[in-house]
Amino acid sequence: MWERTLQDLIRGLRANKADESKFIAKAIEEIRQEIKSDDMVLKSGAVLKLTYLDMMGYDMSWASFHVVEVMSSPKLHLKSVGYLGAIQSFDQDTDVLMLTTNLLKKDLTSSPADIALTLNGISHILTPDLARDLSPELIKMLTHSRPAIRKRAVLALYKLVKRYPEVSTQVVSRLKDKLEDPDAGVIAATVNVLCELTLHNPKDYLALAPPLFHLMTTSSNNWMLIKIIKLFGTLSPYEPRLVKKLQPPITELISTTPAISLLYECVHTCIIGGMLEGSSGDALARTCVSKLAAFIQDSDQNLKYIALLAMVKIVPTHPHLVAQYQDTILASVNDQDISIRMRALDLISAMTKRICKTLFNKSFHISLPTHPVQMHLPLQSHWPSIPYHLL
Repeated sequence: MWERTLQDLIRGLRANKADESKFIAKAIEEIRQEIKSDDMVLKSGAVLKLTYLDMMGYDMSWASFHVVEVMSSPKLHLKSVGYLGAIQSFDQDTDVLMLTTNLLKKDLTSSPADIALTLNGISHILTPDLARDLSPELIKMLTHSRPAIRKRAVLALYKLVKRYPEVSTQVVSRLKDKLEDPDAGVIAATVNVLCELTLHNPKDYLALAPPLFHLMTTSSNNWMLIKIIKLFGTLSPYEPRLVKKLQPPITELISTTPAISLLYECVHTCIIGGMLEGSSGDALARTCVSKLAAFIQDSDQNLKYIALLAMVKIVPTHPHLVAQYQDTILASVNDQDISIRMRALDLISAMTKRICKTLFNKSFHISLPTHPVQMHLPLQSHWPSIPYHLL
């Protein structure tokens, strides 16, 4: 029967495009019979086909209990089908998730392959109740002997903290340890998770600044450096001492790195992290503006776009530096790409507003009298009458 394999189901769909709904209705009816079978191979095949149909928009929530049954299979290739079905179809309101607590705990103490599969699944199906009940097991996985397991456990921590914020204090200390893990993949996963977690509660992760700074000054991995620079861009507004600490290494990175993505991230972090403010940021601001000006002159339209966006943010603090490249900026107004023209006009508008404000302030102070002047206003009775509708 074609219904017994996913491959045959797909072939049938391709062959019945003219009457697809009727074909699928018949297929689902067959699946309803197969999924009740005691044969776990047949049941898992039915779940696999339902998962495919769910991706096409056909609801499979009615089969949630059968998905859990397949998840409990002792055979890895069948268990993986169950987890795939759960990832695809379960949500926070799925009732049968309350039945999976013991199953998930058992799988987290099984073979490394089962643990890896379970960690992948947990990241998608975790609910607040499951997060509370499974937090000890998930945190324990951070010390597993296999780097692949530790990496998956670190990645699962993001969803754990999101679903169960009460565990965040414990997670911070564990993540600090993972920043010094002997495996580079685990460290990369930790930095990635921190990038997401700090977006919600940056102050909770300020204690991780020292190990992150050590990584930034010792790592040669551009991907890692980009993530760490982003992290510091989020953290530095909450810890003023970080600004002074970060200025020298970031200046060196901007001046020496050939990687465009890393260079832009450094410039962007300097802007949003407040590193260009004050007299100490003048040299760094000059370096950033010169690099952005080079981006504007580049043939890559994407570089032009992000450079113009970044310069708009530098105008409030260093308008004189941006003004040095006004010819380059004005040339962008005639660019063929309308998005480039719009961003160039935004930048020119920002520069003009800043110049007008400066000129107004200067002229206002110059025109102020050096001694108080007494104003003698005429009595109201002598004022000219103004029609009410003009007021």
